[in-house]
Amino acid sequence: MRSSLLGLLVEPVTKAPLELEDAVTDGDEIVGGRLVAREGREYPIVRGIPRFTEIADAGQQQTGDSFGFKWRQREAYDRPETLEWARGWLVDRYGFTTAQEFRAHLAAKRRVLDAGCGAGYSSALWLEPGWTGGRSAEWIGVDISEAIDVARDRLAGVEGLHFVQADVLALPFRDGTFGAAIAEGVLHHTPSTADAFASLVAVLQEGGEALTYVYRRKGPIREFADDYVRNVVAPLPPDEALERLRPLTELGRALTGVHATVTVTADVPDLGIDAGEYDLQRFVYWHLLKVFWNDAFSFEGNNLVNFDWYHPRYAHRHTEGELREWCRALGVAIDRLDVQESGFTLRGTKGRAERERGPVRVGQAVER
Repeated sequence: MRSSLLGLLVEPVTKAPLELEDAVTDGDEIVGGRLVAREGREYPIVRGIPRFTEIADAGQQQTGDSFGFKWRQREAYDRPETLEWARGWLVDRYGFTTAQEFRAHLAAKRRVLDAGCGAGYSSALWLEPGWTGGRSAEWIGVDISEAIDVARDRLAGVEGLHFVQADVLALPFRDGTFGAAIAEGVLHHTPSTADAFASLVAVLQEGGEALTYVYRRKGPIREFADDYVRNVVAPLPPDEALERLRPLTELGRALTGVHATVTVTADVPDLGIDAGEYDLQRFVYWHLLKVFWNDAFSFEGNNLVNFDWYHPRYAHRHTEGELREWCRALGVAIDRLDVQESGFTLRGTKGRAERERGPVRVGQAVER
């Protein structure tokens, strides 16, 4: 941990200042010690990372443990084909043409929070050595789980990075600290997506940018089936849950291999199904049950995507109306809203009235 990060940290609940005690240093780095608040709370620095790890909510603890397990399975994610597919999907959803354009946009914000950075997988898709382009830009990755240690290893060699273990609902920063805050597929994995979004917005400067992706509510059959499987899988230890999901992942592979199409001749609004022609696996995936399969991933990579969906206790789904209401209540102007079957990708500005022409909206027009 560098001293520049120390100056940004506060007690996560009271926002009171913190004092460094019993510091252990390695050159310019603070690698151990304690951060102590006036009222007596203290937080350890372990392996150079401040740890704000008090979690009262059992579901949040389970969710954090689940992702801590998932992100340690690096060999399943680091195939070049997988990284390239994920990079294209990420960059396109946020409205950029290349990872370099995305990186330059964020570097101009000077200080960026990656809330729920996990193992640094998403950020590694656009960060690289020299990402600041000569500017004084900082990236601060925060995650509730021990995946934060994996993130530090994954992103080693990139300048201007800091790492903190903390809960997005109790961020250890003063309001108005960041020029941009990213929460890529994170907020819906907390006890309250709305509260997590409010926490993200609070630490933004006026005029700062919120970038986030949240799950979209699906049709009733898929919602029921997903919750049914989650209730079976979530109580299991992570390794047992991963094994339990293997037949479901095999089903996704089998459906993909059929190469058949389903033609729906008329909308079925009560089930959230639009008329059209669907690949068989995609039809089942979007309307009946999440059975992810992508040929760019290894089998274990595909299985971990299904694990990511079914094992965490918290995986809330939302409507476009809910997302717009959160933005309205918090004074966030929507600059871009990408709408896909899977979820909503938002870029919005804190404290600026929307332009008369309205926000940019891309993707599907039907809300479910």
